[in-house]
Amino acid sequence: MPSHSTDETLERLPVCPPASFEFSASERACIVQLIGHKLECIERAFILQTLRCKQGNRTLAAKTLGISIRSLRDRIRNYRYWGESVPEPRSSLLECLEEMDKVWRDLEEESDTKS
Repeated sequence: MPSHSTDETLERLPVCPPASFEFSASERACIVQLIGHKLECIERAFILQTLRCKQGNRTLAAKTLGISIRSLRDRIRNYRYWGESVPEPRSSLLECLEEMDKVWRDLEEESDTKS
Protein backbone atom coordinates (compact mmCIF):
# COMPACT_ATOMS: atom_id res chain seq x y z
CA MET A 1 0.00 0.00 0.00
CA PRO A 2 1.52 3.36 -0.99
CA SER A 3 2.45 5.77 1.75
CA HIS A 4 1.32 9.38 1.48
CA SER A 5 3.08 12.22 3.21
CA THR A 6 1.15 14.92 5.01
CA ASP A 7 2.12 17.42 2.31
CA GLU A 8 0.65 15.21 -0.42
CA THR A 9 -2.58 14.80 1.57
CA LEU A 10 -2.86 18.55 2.14
CA GLU A 11 -2.36 19.22 -1.56
CA ARG A 12 -5.47 17.14 -2.35
CA LEU A 13 -7.70 18.97 0.13
CA PRO A 14 -10.05 21.61 -1.27
CA VAL A 15 -8.69 25.12 -1.03
CA CYS A 16 -10.77 27.17 1.40
CA PRO A 17 -9.65 30.54 2.63
CA PRO A 18 -9.17 30.57 6.41
CA ALA A 19 -11.86 33.26 6.68
CA SER A 20 -14.46 30.64 5.73
CA PHE A 21 -13.96 29.08 9.17
CA GLU A 22 -14.53 32.31 11.07
CA PHE A 23 -18.05 32.66 12.42
CA SER A 24 -19.72 35.44 14.35
CA ALA A 25 -20.95 34.81 17.90
CA SER A 26 -24.54 34.40 16.69
CA GLU A 27 -23.45 31.95 13.97
CA ARG A 28 -21.52 29.90 16.54
CA ALA A 29 -24.62 29.89 18.77
CA CYS A 30 -26.67 28.53 15.85
CA ILE A 31 -24.10 25.81 15.22
CA VAL A 32 -24.20 24.77 18.88
CA GLN A 33 -27.96 24.26 18.51
CA LEU A 34 -27.29 21.72 15.74
CA ILE A 35 -25.06 19.47 17.85
CA GLY A 36 -26.74 16.13 18.37
CA HIS A 37 -28.54 16.16 15.03
CA LYS A 38 -27.54 13.89 12.17
CA LEU A 39 -25.49 15.62 9.50
CA GLU A 40 -27.84 14.24 6.83
CA CYS A 41 -30.80 16.00 8.46
CA ILE A 42 -28.89 19.25 8.85
CA GLU A 43 -27.78 19.11 5.21
CA ARG A 44 -31.35 18.49 4.01
CA ALA A 45 -32.74 21.38 6.08
CA PHE A 46 -29.92 23.65 4.91
CA ILE A 47 -30.47 22.80 1.24
CA LEU A 48 -34.25 23.19 1.42
CA GLN A 49 -33.96 26.47 3.31
CA THR A 50 -31.48 27.80 0.77
CA LEU A 51 -33.87 26.84 -2.03
CA ARG A 52 -36.68 28.69 -0.28
CA CYS A 53 -34.56 31.80 0.19
CA LYS A 54 -33.49 31.70 -3.45
CA GLN A 55 -37.16 31.45 -4.43
CA GLY A 56 -36.72 27.94 -5.80
CA ASN A 57 -33.92 28.95 -8.17
CA ARG A 58 -31.77 25.81 -8.42
CA THR A 59 -28.81 27.54 -10.06
CA LEU A 60 -28.56 30.25 -7.40
CA ALA A 61 -29.08 27.74 -4.59
CA ALA A 62 -26.34 25.43 -5.91
CA LYS A 63 -23.95 28.37 -6.28
CA THR A 64 -24.72 29.58 -2.74
CA LEU A 65 -24.24 26.08 -1.33
CA GLY A 66 -21.02 25.54 -3.26
CA ILE A 67 -22.25 22.37 -4.96
CA SER A 68 -22.94 21.52 -8.57
CA ILE A 69 -26.41 21.90 -10.00
CA ARG A 70 -26.33 18.18 -10.73
CA SER A 71 -25.65 17.36 -7.06
CA LEU A 72 -28.50 19.64 -6.05
CA ARG A 73 -30.88 17.99 -8.54
CA ASP A 74 -29.92 14.55 -7.23
CA ARG A 75 -30.62 15.60 -3.66
CA ILE A 76 -33.93 17.20 -4.63
CA ARG A 77 -34.96 13.99 -6.38
CA ASN A 78 -34.14 12.00 -3.25
CA TYR A 79 -35.96 14.44 -0.97
CA ARG A 80 -39.08 14.24 -3.11
CA TYR A 81 -38.87 10.44 -3.13
CA TRP A 82 -38.88 10.51 0.69
CA GLY A 83 -41.88 12.87 0.74
CA GLU A 84 -40.18 16.19 1.43
CA SER A 85 -41.80 19.39 0.22
CA VAL A 86 -39.30 20.96 -2.19
CA PRO A 87 -39.81 24.62 -3.17
CA GLU A 88 -40.75 25.08 -6.78
CA PRO A 89 -39.00 27.74 -8.85
CA ARG A 90 -40.40 31.22 -8.25
CA SER A 91 -41.50 30.49 -4.68
CA SER A 92 -42.27 33.76 -2.93
CA LEU A 93 -39.93 35.50 -0.53
CA LEU A 94 -42.79 35.62 1.97
CA GLU A 95 -42.84 31.80 2.04
CA CYS A 96 -39.11 31.85 2.77
CA LEU A 97 -39.50 34.29 5.66
CA GLU A 98 -42.39 32.29 7.13
CA GLU A 99 -40.35 29.09 6.92
CA MET A 100 -37.33 30.76 8.54
CA ASP A 101 -39.55 31.98 11.37
CA LYS A 102 -40.85 28.43 11.87
CA VAL A 103 -37.31 27.04 11.96
CA TRP A 104 -36.26 29.58 14.60
CA ARG A 105 -39.32 28.79 16.74
CA ASP A 106 -38.57 25.06 16.49
CA LEU A 107 -34.95 25.65 17.54
CA GLU A 108 -36.08 27.74 20.51
CA GLU A 109 -38.50 25.00 21.59
CA GLU A 110 -35.76 22.36 21.32
CA SER A 111 -33.42 24.56 23.32
CA ASP A 112 -36.05 25.02 26.04
CA THR A 113 -36.69 21.27 26.30
CA LYS A 114 -32.94 20.50 26.57
CA SER A 115 -32.51 22.99 29.43
